[in-house]
Amino acid sequence: MNPPLPRTSGAGDPARFEPSRGEGVGVGGGIGIGEDELARGLAIATSADGLTCIALAAPCVDAARIVDAFDGDVVAAWTAGAEVVVGVGVAAELRGAGPRRWDEVVGGARGVRFAGAVVGGMRAELAALAGARPRFLGGAAFAPGAADAPPWRGFGDAWFALPRWTYVADGERAWLVLAADARTAGEAPRLRAELARFRAAFAAPPVDRAQPAALEVRPAPAAVWRDQILAITGAIARGACAKVVAARTTELRFASTVRPAGVLGAFDDRHADCVRVLVRPPGSGALVAATPERLVRVDGDLVTCDALAGTAGVTADLEQVARELLASAKDRWEHALVVDAIREALEGAGALVEAPAEPVVRVLRHVAHLHTPFRARLRAPRHVLDLAARLHPTPAMGGTPTGVAVGWISAREPAPRGWYASPVGWFDRDGNGELAVAIRTGVLDGDRAHLWAGGGIVGASDPDRELAETEVKFRAMLQALGAGEATR
Repeated sequence: MNPPLPRTSGAGDPARFEPSRGEGVGVGGGIGIGEDELARGLAIATSADGLTCIALAAPCVDAARIVDAFDGDVVAAWTAGAEVVVGVGVAAELRGAGPRRWDEVVGGARGVRFAGAVVGGMRAELAALAGARPRFLGGAAFAPGAADAPPWRGFGDAWFALPRWTYVADGERAWLVLAADARTAGEAPRLRAELARFRAAFAAPPVDRAQPAALEVRPAPAAVWRDQILAITGAIARGACAKVVAARTTELRFASTVRPAGVLGAFDDRHADCVRVLVRPPGSGALVAATPERLVRVDGDLVTCDALAGTAGVTADLEQVARELLASAKDRWEHALVVDAIREALEGAGALVEAPAEPVVRVLRHVAHLHTPFRARLRAPRHVLDLAARLHPTPAMGGTPTGVAVGWISAREPAPRGWYASPVGWFDRDGNGELAVAIRTGVLDGDRAHLWAGGGIVGASDPDRELAETEVKFRAMLQALGAGEATR
């Protein structure tokens, strides 16, 4: 669990901070909520050596409202259960490239200097921020070089950012944290204007889920997909590999610009049991996802992971779906590959691993998966990105043997998968953090949406069944976009 968000008392108590519509929105009409604390924090930050984290009490709202208010300035959003994290602007940017991309990001984060915190207008240690502590948000490509082509411009091999503003809520309390160095602290008028936009977002009604009309929906040809599957099953029959995860794309064109906030709001309505994610490096399109799969979470010495592989479409008879999935030799074997790989990776990192001997069935809105949850204890500290590098890609996202499967994907997949099926999430200064796998995902870029869905291909895979599975998996994004027959 994350540390609880910090508490204050009196008027600064987040639970009692409920601005009325329009209260404090204007910059010139007197001091609005949070401005006094902001001014005191900026005064402290102007003489500090490094970044000062200025925490302001805020109400609990959904990520979509903040994304809607700031749109192109939002660099990342993360909603998992009651936890909401949204980053606006960039205080520090981290990039990694090539085989050492994870190490380069970790090294860059260690080089970010923090001077301390300001809570309730008073100096404090960073530890006082608890769950509102500084977090780096971002993710990485499926493999180095996978995000070199459109629509992945600007994403790169690995990208994380410490936002200028971070909104964080746990369902009971919320804080808005500004990371400001001495130069940023000197831009008080701009920061007050941004704070006013946050206050307006907090008071705003729920975000409109409607999107512009879809003028064109172009799925990758079924014949191309079938050829992919037959090529993979042929390679498996020759003994070249045991499994390859194939991906398929769909491209949509809309009458005007697609709104990421509306997509996130629709995800909240339809997929509350998934992690809802947005990642948008500056100058890039926005990756959005409603993913059921956690790659890894680190809380001190506790590590949790999900093995999620083996899929069936959901029908009205959920008990029958579960029975058939648990009885499927093909799906059980595919799941076992993932379980074995996760166990090996965690034990290789020196962890004591616990996992149930048999999977359970996890039922989502459109599909059901075989699921094995992992808990592990680290003997020595490990950064969450170190574990991500060991785990990614699991056989659920790449295949097995890993090198052969990733080589096949890089050389033969029709469209570069970029950050599809890749780790996205956050980490803090101590190496704690959580990364989900970017599936049920798409990139929104102006009036275009580029969607990805995939499936694990083994020797027993049937091309038509695998095609139908991708159509089911596309539904999460298509429905959120209000596009095509999948919205019925």
